Amino acid sequence: MRNIFKRGIWAIALVASVIFTVTAQAQQELVIVTTGGAFEKALKDNFFDPFEKLSGVKVHLVSATATEAWTRVKAMSSSKSVEWDVISPNDVDLNKAFAGYLYNFGENCEQVPNVAKDGIDGTCMADGLGILRTVGAGTLVYDTQAFPNGGPKSWQDFWDVERFPGPRTLPADGPEWVLAIALLADGVPADKLFPLDLDRAFSKLDQIKPHITVWWHSNDQSQQAFRSGEVVMGMLASGRALALRKEGLKLELVLNGAVRDVAPWAMLKDAPHKDAALAFLNFFMTRPEAHLAFVKAINYQTSNKNATLLIPEAERHNMPTASENWSRTFSIDRDWYEQNREMLYDRWNAWMMK
Repeated sequence: MRNIFKRGIWAIALVASVIFTVTAQAQQELVIVTTGGAFEKALKDNFFDPFEKLSGVKVHLVSATATEAWTRVKAMSSSKSVEWDVISPNDVDLNKAFAGYLYNFGENCEQVPNVAKDGIDGTCMADGLGILRTVGAGTLVYDTQAFPNGGPKSWQDFWDVERFPGPRTLPADGPEWVLAIALLADGVPADKLFPLDLDRAFSKLDQIKPHITVWWHSNDQSQQAFRSGEVVMGMLASGRALALRKEGLKLELVLNGAVRDVAPWAMLKDAPHKDAALAFLNFFMTRPEAHLAFVKAINYQTSNKNATLLIPEAERHNMPTASENWSRTFSIDRDWYEQNREMLYDRWNAWMMK
């Protein structure tokens, strides 16, 4: 088995253009935490199973939400009995508060060389604490049939109810997204959003609040608001909007000023199978055809920059990872969010009840 494993690592090295040294304790297994369901199946079909076949490393999957995973990670770390290797945290978890639990891939993720070779800009996240896995966006979406002469092109247009009339929708449970786009609508540049000027943001939201007919609490609800014709524009997760387009709805995505809705891979600092984990993460960044198959199954993109080029040009302009779109999106400041989360939600909930 040890010889099989070593041959597998060399096979990965050929595919990934990098050689990983395997310790004397031939690491023949790897434990990866995902969120389960169809998402996990798409990862398994396109990444986990091919990695197993190439490397001989058995990939064990654990299904857990980010909250459940962190509870377990803290318990395992406290008892010095870490059993997991790779986890799927939320983007905002890659902050100083959680850094002590996470392996650092290096400021430029140099320990996973294919990040720089095959990843889109920003694939190495939060000073090496995470590697960008899947990519979406909280984006402005509108029904083209409601605006035959052209729809909104920015959040400023979303606030312009005279030029672009009609019922709208926003997420009820994402204040950091909604407050940020309110500031964009008020003229704040994307690179000057944080720390959020909450007084200014809530003042801007007061203007649009009467025109929000659906405050959605789930992605399914956001989709149904468009299916039923309750709304003609709103903020949706890009993957959900693309799924509605597949259903035949005439929707257009406006990625200008979209919030990056991304999910990383991260590795635990005390992961028991570090070499196998690094080999898998480097392998994940390769094979654009596999990434494209994943995109077709899930409607969210990945961090492989070459996969987007395989998407037909007519569809590419609706994809967050298209180069002309990605540069116009922005990220939530993770450290600011972690430090202000409780205050932010308290003030948001009070505003929503007014």
